[in-house]
Amino acid sequence: MRFSPLEPATTRENPCKIALEARMLELFAPANARTGDLAAANGIQNASLWRSDAIHRARNLAQLTHSLANLSEHPSRRWLPDTLVVQTRSLARAYEELGAECDQTELVPCVPLLTEIATRLPLIFAIARNLAAVVDTQPVTLVPDMRRALILMCSELIINTLKYGYPDGAGGVIRVSLTNEPAGVRLIVEDDGVGAASAAMAGQGSALLEQLGDIMGASLTRSPGDNSQGYRVSAQIETIAAHPA
Repeated sequence: MRFSPLEPATTRENPCKIALEARMLELFAPANARTGDLAAANGIQNASLWRSDAIHRARNLAQLTHSLANLSEHPSRRWLPDTLVVQTRSLARAYEELGAECDQTELVPCVPLLTEIATRLPLIFAIARNLAAVVDTQPVTLVPDMRRALILMCSELIINTLKYGYPDGAGGVIRVSLTNEPAGVRLIVEDDGVGAASAAMAGQGSALLEQLGDIMGASLTRSPGDNSQGYRVSAQIETIAAHPA
C-alpha cells in the first residue's frame, strides 16, 4: 500500500511560520536514553527496562501532542492554523494507541498506526517548508512490543529529519517503506535533504534508536540517500518471521 498525504501549500511561507514549527518540534526531543553499557550489565532485565522506556516514550509523545492541541485551541493562539488542532488531536490518539499495553502474544497490524504517525508529523511540523512524507508498505503484523518499537523508530527518525535534514526553509520528501522479506521485516526511512540528520543522530537520537533496535533484534544500517543526497536508515528485523496482515 502506498500513501501520500494531501499536497502541502506550494507557496513559500514566511520565516515566522517556519521558526514556529521549529520551536514546537523542539518539545519532542527524546529524553536521555539508557546506554549500551547498561544492556551488557543487566542482560534480560534491561530488555524489560527498555520496553518500559518505549511505552513511556509513546505516552509522552501523546501528552506532548495533546498539549500542543490545547495550546492551539486557546483564544490567545487563534492565529495558529485551524488544521493544527485537527492534526495534533489525531496524532495524539495514534501515540496513545501505540503506548497502550495489551496482550503481548497477539499479533497486531503495523501499517495503520505507522502511516498515521509518519504522515501527520510533517503536516504539523513542516507544512510551512512544503515537506511531506510518502509511505509505501506491505501488510505486516507483529506482537505489540515489536510494533511499538518499530513505529517509534520510524517516528524518531522522521522527527530527527524534520529538525536537521531541511534547514533554511528547504522543502522535500521523506520516504518510509515497510516490507516483508525472507528473513523478516525491513523498515527504511529516507530523506532528500542536506544530510545533516546523519550528524545529529550521533547524540540522544542514536542511543534511542539502538534501544529500539535491541527490542526488535534489529540491525541498523545508516547511509546516504539516493544519488548520495540526504540520509537513509534501514532496520532489518531478522529474529522474527514476516506476518502478513
